[in-house]
Amino acid sequence: MILEKLTSRKKKHVSKIKNHIFDLHMQLSHKAKNIDELKGKDLNKKIKELQSITSRMKEYQKYLKLVLL
Repeated sequence: MILEKLTSRKKKHVSKIKNHIFDLHMQLSHKAKNIDELKGKDLNKKIKELQSITSRMKEYQKYLKLVLL
């Protein structure tokens, strides 16, 4: 009984993390669509936003690997 609760909690947690990673991926793809039109400071600002999204994705993926061990 207790083991079932723990495994179901873990599955819910893992699915939430996967969904969040997918949401970050969708944000990344939406924000990258118009990057070819930008120049100068706007381009640098957009690149920093994209870099922050990818770094968060990497952190969540590392965390997910640790949870699944």
